[in-house]
Amino acid sequence: MKKIKLFLLLSLVALTVISCRELSDNPIPENENASIKDITVPQGFNWETTSDIEVSIAISGTKAYEAKSKISIFTNNPSEGGELILSGTATPGKALSGTIRIPSSMTEVFLKMESPYGEVKTANVPIQNNLISYSFNEKSQGDFKFLSDPECDEEGDIIITQTSGTIDIEGGETYSLSGNFTGDVDFKSSGGTLKVCGNAVFTNNVQLNANTHNLVVTQGGNVTVDDLSLTDGDATIYVYSNSTLNINSNFSPKGYVYNDGLIDVDGSWESNVGGVFDNYGTILVNGHMTLNAATYNYNGCKIIVEDKFHQNSPGCTFEMGEGSYLETGDDCEFTKDETIFNDGAMIKCPRFFTNNQSVFTAIGDAIVWVTEEMDVKGDINGPLTIAYDPGVDPDISGDLTNGANATPVGDVTLYLPISGCNPTGFGSPTVLDADFDGVPDGIDEYPNDPERASNSYFPSEGVWGTIGFEDLWPSTGDFDFNDLILDYTGVMVKNAANDVKDFNITFRVRAVGASFNNGFGFQLENVTPEQVESVTGFIHESGEMDISLNANSTEAGQSKAVIIPVESVENIIHRTGSGSMFNTIPGGGTGTYDELQIQVTFVEAIANNDMTLQDFNPFLIKDQMREYEIHLADMPPTDLADQGVFGTSQDDSNPNTGKYYKTSNDLPWAIMFFEQFDYPIEQAEITSVYNYFDEWAISGNTIYQDWYSNTASGYRNLSEIY
Repeated sequence: MKKIKLFLLLSLVALTVISCRELSDNPIPENENASIKDITVPQGFNWETTSDIEVSIAISGTKAYEAKSKISIFTNNPSEGGELILSGTATPGKALSGTIRIPSSMTEVFLKMESPYGEVKTANVPIQNNLISYSFNEKSQGDFKFLSDPECDEEGDIIITQTSGTIDIEGGETYSLSGNFTGDVDFKSSGGTLKVCGNAVFTNNVQLNANTHNLVVTQGGNVTVDDLSLTDGDATIYVYSNSTLNINSNFSPKGYVYNDGLIDVDGSWESNVGGVFDNYGTILVNGHMTLNAATYNYNGCKIIVEDKFHQNSPGCTFEMGEGSYLETGDDCEFTKDETIFNDGAMIKCPRFFTNNQSVFTAIGDAIVWVTEEMDVKGDINGPLTIAYDPGVDPDISGDLTNGANATPVGDVTLYLPISGCNPTGFGSPTVLDADFDGVPDGIDEYPNDPERASNSYFPSEGVWGTIGFEDLWPSTGDFDFNDLILDYTGVMVKNAANDVKDFNITFRVRAVGASFNNGFGFQLENVTPEQVESVTGFIHESGEMDISLNANSTEAGQSKAVIIPVESVENIIHRTGSGSMFNTIPGGGTGTYDELQIQVTFVEAIANNDMTLQDFNPFLIKDQMREYEIHLADMPPTDLADQGVFGTSQDDSNPNTGKYYKTSNDLPWAIMFFEQFDYPIEQAEITSVYNYFDEWAISGNTIYQDWYSNTASGYRNLSEIY
């Protein structure tokens, strides 16, 4: 805390002359920092410079379209130097979820989605309330994807109990029909909503001709209508999952139609001006289907038309969603405006015609499969393949650009799987998956290993973090946090289900500001020794500690998996000069250091939620005394620690309350950083080096979260940094 005191203001000139601390590098505009021993931090503050963020990254698509996509999370756009934090897989039915640890100062991340068909999408996503939540949604209009099915007989509904006669929908009320009904339904001018969860047969011409008219088929309901008119642009029809709407005539919708179930039209479908449909289920049309002017038409699953399909008139947009399917028994004709193909979409028709006013845009790899005849006069942009059967003359006069092509069926390498939306699929699975783990080789980090598929890095790919220790516990020291400067960088190797198969971590000792001969280890809080297959890379050569190991090289006598990388840090540093200090005194003892690579492999992959950075518990072993462990604040000791030392000297640990390795005023003996820390020189208290450390601590990590990484003037005193 910067304290402005009157006598200091009066003595400013003298202070600049006689100050015992050199502040000329980045002077603080206020005054002296408080000593760490004099500050008060919020109860429960554990001195973390990081935040644990929940992640939920979804990809959209139809319910049955289960191809895996790769999701990557970066610190920033990789083209601008952003580093990879995590990669994993997601399907439309299962989001990539878990927890990542990042510096608290980060406010957003960069996301990248790679589909199995080569499509790439990116997004900058803010971090809000310790959550990264995003959906890569292929849909360009509307917000109705997979709406929750409403229930009948909800509070406020008018319950219909009659089984015949006429139902009047009026007064803006909501009516619920859960039983069986045969008769008429009359939507009055005052309007309302009819929800059908039972079986209804409407024998009259049902007219939805006002903006207050709404028909909802839900909860497995089945509605059969002899004639249905949807003539107001704001009138709506909703058909939810496992529900059916049968129309025994032609259908010419002008309002909004949402389908996540089945719409079966025993006639033709003609979209009128202003009409919109969003299809995530199945639409069956026994006649032709024509999409007319000023309509938006989205197919997110399956449409089968017995006769001709015609996109007609200006202002008509037709979009094929990811993994969607359209099949016709006659011509597919596109004469006006835009047709959009998302990744994995497919149209199958005997004859395919486009005129010079049609525009096709493919966002991802998609197929038009032509079996008899084709004449393409319109332009096609993007990776759309027109696959034509033997005997078809590829008559093409439009421009095919950016991957668009016309190719004989036998030469097409693109593969689309059979799914609940695509009943035929296309081709053979030429998207290679050598290890058969469900992740295509092109997006599999380990294409020949079925137990491994992706990497999750900490802090991020190619970036080192630092843990700074004080080693006099249970007594306090000089709070320069350089008694051991331990850098780390690691990767959790995950399988196709995003569970952790390997925990690989590399250490280096950058500085030793102590006279003790220390070692270090780490505990995995949610892993037992029996779950570990092997540990490799450790060095036990000091001869002063008798570390007993299990057959898998975890430490024996522990209920949790404990790994001791080195018994003595002297085994991985190389001194040039005398004295116990190493890289902490300017002009003093210095040298180089090795990188120690530890690989922990698990018998079976550990569930993603049980293997996070929250569960990584590093500790210093003091002066070759195995029972003396120094952990991060509030992290528990291992079974071999001497808990009798708790509560002695300045330590105020209390296992009953979960308080560990803190003093009575909650000061720590170690701090962990998710970036490389520029540590203080010997005996320079951290508050004298970093000018906003005290304000950060007093706030409980709510302000000055970049106190250690910000190099702007006023943040740090360079002469006190090694």
